[in-house]
Amino acid sequence: MKKLGFIGLGNMGMPMAHNLIKAGYEVYGFNRSKGKEKTFEEFGGKAGLEMNELVKSVDVVMTCLPMPDDVERIILGENGVLEHADEGSLIIDFSTVSPSLHTRIEQAAEKKGVRYLDAPISGGTTGAEAGTLAIMVGGKDSVFEEAKEYFDVVGANVTRCGPIGQGTKVKLLNQYMVGLHTAAVGETLYLAEKSGLDHDLVYNVLSNGFGQSKIFDRHYSHFISQNKDEPGFALQLLLKDLGLAKEMASESNVSLTAGPNVLQMFEQANEKGLGEKDMSALYQYVKKQEQ
Repeated sequence: MKKLGFIGLGNMGMPMAHNLIKAGYEVYGFNRSKGKEKTFEEFGGKAGLEMNELVKSVDVVMTCLPMPDDVERIILGENGVLEHADEGSLIIDFSTVSPSLHTRIEQAAEKKGVRYLDAPISGGTTGAEAGTLAIMVGGKDSVFEEAKEYFDVVGANVTRCGPIGQGTKVKLLNQYMVGLHTAAVGETLYLAEKSGLDHDLVYNVLSNGFGQSKIFDRHYSHFISQNKDEPGFALQLLLKDLGLAKEMASESNVSLTAGPNVLQMFEQANEKGLGEKDMSALYQYVKKQEQ
């Protein structure tokens, strides 16, 4: 089996890399926080290499990083992945960044004879742990077919969406809807509370109506009803994705109405110190705004 490198052992990357180990692959991990690498070794992974050594040691490099600047620096930057990647190797990025960045990476990769796919993911930490992520892939069909064995380990709903960047465009549509639904959950629960309605009653009734959504289930069942806000997916990361969706709309000459209002809510929530909390904490922002 080919050797795999996984860069970015965070809330999503760690369980994904762990699933690849359990599937029998030899996986080398790299993370900025070296404590994560120790945990990765406990899962059976290999760590301790500098990034350039990792890239030279594997056939496939996978990245799962929080911000566009991280992806650009790790893949395109000085002493980055592409600088050390051998001809014929494969790079897969699971991060959510801009489609234009993926285009630039693919162009740089082609000059070195390296294959590249953008493969953003959805499904949260539970999906990452269970290996049931939705994976939206952009890139050449032949490269996608080669990489599908890895996607099938970490995901259950794998779709090639078209050329490079198209997977990310679909992911940004997903995140746009996640943002709208998150705002709807926060405002709905606050309206229910101020109307004298019990949250559990409202959740149970709406979950059997058209108001039901995966985001409502996630936010209420696992976070709001439990008074938890430790991030499964941080509010500031969804803010980043909504900003990228806004850029996508601008590039497509589309004027959106609801999205910009929701983006402003997330910006203000981030300014109020909620950015590092779970995205469901937008409910806390709604409450504070009205008090």
